[in-house]
Amino acid sequence: SDLQAGKISVGLFHTAGKGTRLAPMPGSECNNKPAVKLPAVIKTKTGTVFPLTILEAVIKQTGVYASSRKGRLSVFWGDQVFIPCVKTSYTPTHHADILARLGPMPDKETYNREGLFNYGLICVDEKGDAKQIEKVSYEVATSIGDFKEVGTSVGSFSVSADLLGALMTAFEPELKSKTSKMDTDPHFWMPLTLDCKTYCDFMLSKGEFTSKEKATAHFQRIAKVKDALKEVEPKGKYFGAVDIGTKDLCYWWDYGQVKYYMENNLKLLKGSTQAEKDEAKAMKTFLGLESKGTVKGPLKAVNCAVSDVTVKDNSNASNSVLSTVTSASLDVQDSILVNVTAGSISCKNCLIYNVAITDDLKLEDGQIVVGVTCGNPAKPHLIKSKFNVCGKKNWKKWTQTKDMTEEDLALVKQNPYTFQEIYNMNKTADVVKTSSIIAKHTDACKKEIMGKL
Repeated sequence: SDLQAGKISVGLFHTAGKGTRLAPMPGSECNNKPAVKLPAVIKTKTGTVFPLTILEAVIKQTGVYASSRKGRLSVFWGDQVFIPCVKTSYTPTHHADILARLGPMPDKETYNREGLFNYGLICVDEKGDAKQIEKVSYEVATSIGDFKEVGTSVGSFSVSADLLGALMTAFEPELKSKTSKMDTDPHFWMPLTLDCKTYCDFMLSKGEFTSKEKATAHFQRIAKVKDALKEVEPKGKYFGAVDIGTKDLCYWWDYGQVKYYMENNLKLLKGSTQAEKDEAKAMKTFLGLESKGTVKGPLKAVNCAVSDVTVKDNSNASNSVLSTVTSASLDVQDSILVNVTAGSISCKNCLIYNVAITDDLKLEDGQIVVGVTCGNPAKPHLIKSKFNVCGKKNWKKWTQTKDMTEEDLALVKQNPYTFQEIYNMNKTADVVKTSSIIAKHTDACKKEIMGKL
């Protein structure tokens, strides 16, 4: 009732999925993909330091839209952060609006050069009404309408309380049975904004429906949703766009894949161009890494982003991101270490995550090492992988894909469990109990390694 009355705004964070492309990292968080940590920390009022998770970063960033969305439900993806370069306060003008990186509608040459035919696009006309189109040529895009602006969708959206109610009524059978799955772009926004023929032709070409009759039936269901809103303000305004700025000026950091996690976090260190410097500064500001960071011990860090790092002996790190790291000594290059405790650490081009051991950790170039509990926090395991090992393709069994070498395959075969086996064992894990046991284990490792500083 408070949402309908416009007294509150509600945020929903979409965290579904097993995180196959981010494997093995979600397995280290009891299958909780958005709980994967970023290389930054949060300090509580009592002085306790905790790593910042992806979901916490998303909540921090998206909160800027709350005051503009009274009476609306907002849905944000739980594995990506975007930093707008335009004003975030606005007055909603449509029952549904979607965040997009908008720019002027280009000519054919520019459209093709920028590869816009490879993306789902939000196209906005002179009245501010938007249409969702999916991977179409310039000719098809311009045949659908006369557009003033066009841009790639960020995916996150908001809907009015009235539209939310109409959708829940229209799809009540599926909601009760919980037996169907739909995606917003093809099943909501496209039939909401396109004519029936264009919609059905597209859906059939993509194999989304097996017949024209089924595509038409779905279109008609959405048409009934529109009918229910005809006399509800804002009348006839079904779908609009909220600009977050052009792709050259706003930032969009996707952490949904291991390679993206590595690439985006290393942007903290970039500085070859002014654009890279600006993005690195923005990321440091957002993550609270503007200062030199908290370092205890003799660490020589060159072009590094550090937070909560403790070393005992003379250590070196270059071109690396280090967060919540404790070790007797470090020799680290071009790597990311997050929540890592080890006797000594030597690595290059590596990602080390959630590891707590007293042994030394000396890795070959390009390795990924993640600590997992597999449902038994008393016996953690180290799972190894490489950046060209696709977690989705290697989920059930180790398979040498075209991007993998024989050495890559041999490395992952040494793991005691596959990614799916780790996922299955984590299903019954007590997350709170596991976190407590791991924290005690980590503290014990730190004390054994460091002794008395």
